[in-house]
Amino acid sequence: MKKWSLGYEIVRQLVRLAFWLSHKKITVIGKKQIPSNQPIIFTPNHQNALMDPLAVICTSSTQPVWLARADLFKLKSVRPILHFFKILPVYRIRDGKSKLAENETIFNKAIELLEHKKQLALFPEAAHSGKRQMLPHRKAVPRIAFLAEEKNNFKLNLQIIPVGIYYSHYWKFNREVLVNYGNPITIGHYQEKYLKSPNQSLLDLKDEIEQKVEDLTINVRSKKHYENYELILKLRESSCVWIQERLSHKENFFKRRELLLKIEERERINPDVFKIFHDKLDQIRKVTDKQGINIEAIDHRQLKTEVLFFKTLLALVLSPLVVLGFILHGLPFLLPRYFIQRKVIDPTFYSTFQFVSGLVIYTSLVIIIGVLLFILTGQWFWPFVFLPAFLFTGKLSFMAFQYWEKHWQQLNFYQFSKKHPKIVENLIVEIEFIKSELDRIIRG
Repeated sequence: MKKWSLGYEIVRQLVRLAFWLSHKKITVIGKKQIPSNQPIIFTPNHQNALMDPLAVICTSSTQPVWLARADLFKLKSVRPILHFFKILPVYRIRDGKSKLAENETIFNKAIELLEHKKQLALFPEAAHSGKRQMLPHRKAVPRIAFLAEEKNNFKLNLQIIPVGIYYSHYWKFNREVLVNYGNPITIGHYQEKYLKSPNQSLLDLKDEIEQKVEDLTINVRSKKHYENYELILKLRESSCVWIQERLSHKENFFKRRELLLKIEERERINPDVFKIFHDKLDQIRKVTDKQGINIEAIDHRQLKTEVLFFKTLLALVLSPLVVLGFILHGLPFLLPRYFIQRKVIDPTFYSTFQFVSGLVIYTSLVIIIGVLLFILTGQWFWPFVFLPAFLFTGKLSFMAFQYWEKHWQQLNFYQFSKKHPKIVENLIVEIEFIKSELDRIIRG
């Protein structure tokens, strides 16, 4: 694991292509802050199972060794694969108290890697949340960091890189992802304090890492009103101000984060005022959930007949592309998703199983189609032309389908507004009130 691996790099480049194809937009911030030829520990937030380590692997130029939960190593047949992908086990109390002692051996291996100026990565939360909420950090990262520095008389110059990962959605295909690399945290300034009070230093470094990671992502602190905060972010993003500004994914992220921090601060200062605010948001969610209305389709401007007419024409123009995509990709794309969402209990793992199954199925398809084309034509030219076209046509057709699906939701909302004008009128009034309040909060 200490050496750069050609096999790993080949697989990584294949995964990077799949990662790029499965996302609409991949935004990377702060990549230049990753030091070269230095021992590094990456500490990303953890919300989306396997997609989180892939977000780091596919957006950096490193081959980090990951520390992962030990139950992944239960099957002997899986262990060589995990070893190939540079993954080491970490034991938790749930794995049995007797197993915890084995962490000393794992930590020694991790320290040895750092002494060879390699990269280590682990999730300081030690679990994934499946929401835009950080879990409390554990002590594993500071413990490894201090053990490594203490062993090397604090001359290792270890760098801890906090990482914030933000998804526009957790398991939908063609979502957006932002990976935010923060300023390195050095351990040197803890030396004197650590030698006097190791336990307090562990807690202080843990808190520093937690704060730095939180600064790099969106963390909804409220557990009681989490769904309302998600709704606030959706409503604010759909406002005409943001649409007119045509914000990039990066700018959108910082706008969302700024809004969230301001609202949380206002709520902390005036909880009684925000009770009315949350009551209105609860009512909006209650109506939309009951009527099956997509909140993103609710816009009084979309109720204009002429707007819907031209959007319908565009949807019809895109229909052949949608049909072509369904013919070429219906079975390999939709069938695994159907079974995954029926069999996988935890939605947090949807994107993981979808990505892995897609990677296996499409890699196999590309090889089979490529070989068949070569046998039929006797030339390598046609496989190299057809296969990229096959993959990119699938991506374009899905983007066309997304437009078609969004327009269909708007048509449904239009029809609902004709049947239940009073409900829609009240809904729009409540939403416009929320948006105006959000504007006031931002300006204030």
